[in-house]
Amino acid sequence: MDYVIEEIFDIVCDVDKILTVNFKLEGDEVDSYREIIDSDYFEWCYEKYLRDEELNYEDTYEEDDNYFNNRFSVDSWNMYYCDEENVTNFIYETYLDEKHLPSPKN
Repeated sequence: MDYVIEEIFDIVCDVDKILTVNFKLEGDEVDSYREIIDSDYFEWCYEKYLRDEELNYEDTYEEDDNYFNNRFSVDSWNMYYCDEENVTNFIYETYLDEKHLPSPKN
């Protein structure tokens, strides 16, 4: 990774399962920001949720994905995954270097 997110200004996880995030990298101009609009974030969170739930319920006999799927919704996505820590991790995992990020806007 060749960049550092300095600040996240705004995070929106909308009902259509689309993430919109405005942020600034170290080294960006003071009055600029970058914007990512991404429809893969919901799926990324769902996969994280499944991993976390499987670890929490490894003693449970219910291993059907439908069991976990029924508990993950847009509401739970908004409530538990639409935060700075998860969004930052998503950006770092998905946009491997600065050239894959959008250019700064003013």
